[in-house]
Amino acid sequence: MTHTPTWRRTYDVAERVVAPHAERWVRSGEFARATALALGVRRTVGRRLSGVTAAAWHLVNLPAQTDVQRLRVQIGALDRDVRRLSLQLEQANPGRERSGGQ
Repeated sequence: MTHTPTWRRTYDVAERVVAPHAERWVRSGEFARATALALGVRRTVGRRLSGVTAAAWHLVNLPAQTDVQRLRVQIGALDRDVRRLSLQLEQANPGRERSGGQ
């Protein structure tokens, strides 16, 4: 026979009391509205904070996160173009080996 620790019994009792109320609250329209409001506030604050931090980085002549993200997208596009052109070159010259250290 195993003995259930006191903390676990206390937790189980509290859960049985609190869980039904929490379930009702989570399924309510009030909770949905509060969640939507909180997400909207978070999004707005995040955008403003990003704008302020970007401006601060630009003041000291450093790239902001948005600059780095844009460069990553551009590098990805260039990489795809180089791969596509390399395949076209190999198909146009099937007998030639690729040069370089690859």
